[in-house]
Amino acid sequence: MKFKKPKILSYQQTIRFHGHVGPFLALGYRLGEYLNAKLRPKGIMDFKITVKTRTEKPFTCIIDGLQCSTFATMGKRNIVVKKGNAKDIRVMIEKGSRRYTYRITKKALDICLGAEDLKKASQRILKSPDRTLWRAIQ
Repeated sequence: MKFKKPKILSYQQTIRFHGHVGPFLALGYRLGEYLNAKLRPKGIMDFKITVKTRTEKPFTCIIDGLQCSTFATMGKRNIVVKKGNAKDIRVMIEKGSRRYTYRITKKALDICLGAEDLKKASQRILKSPDRTLWRAIQ
């Protein structure tokens, strides 16, 4: 069965889905927005995403941000999580035969892990230029 591509959730709807505001949530949401703009998926199954991160909170919050902004979900099994480490978070995306890998920057991690105020740290992530949040790697 083929479904039309729905609209992505707004960031406010993403916060509601996740349950609270947080910088890792914002980081995942922002990366999803970037991927949509760059790769222009046509349907809900166009992306297969693998997130390699530490598999505990707050690191895993990035997954909810990605789910809400890319249509890749744990339920559809087109987003998966692999155990990684806190200092080297990577997001691998497959779209058709094309593959892309992004590494979260030290600056983005510093904002997320140094957050004394989750709302302010989230706003910093939302307002930061893409290039300061992640790097494409080969």
